[in-house]
Amino acid sequence: MSDTIMRKSYTVVCVRTTGQPMELQTVSDYAAAVNAAKEALTNSKNTEVRVVENKYDSATRKDKKQIVKILTPESTGSGGSSARRNTKGSTGVSREVANQATKGIVYIVIAVTVLILLGGILVPIAMR
Repeated sequence: MSDTIMRKSYTVVCVRTTGQPMELQTVSDYAAAVNAAKEALTNSKNTEVRVVENKYDSATRKDKKQIVKILTPESTGSGGSSARRNTKGSTGVSREVANQATKGIVYIVIAVTVLILLGGILVPIAMR
């Protein structure tokens, strides 16, 4: 198995607003595939772009496909399409703000718990 040759290539697949997947191009380099995927996101009709790794094993003559990276306009922060998308009605809180709020609540709960435990230890000592 060690002497078999595995050929790799990367295919950029975009998902249109209609839900139809469409193969854009196949390249041999991962960086080129990611750049092509980022470029494909500038089109407002693409909702998602995937980089698919194709491995061809010449010994078994099998082709394996695996999604390596999924890009969306929100994840890449592309200026035009994400600004347009936010005005469509996405009035929710961003993920970062929600994570910070959750972390703050957890810290407050831990602090209150520690104070209650300290009070439970110090009050009996002070009453002696």
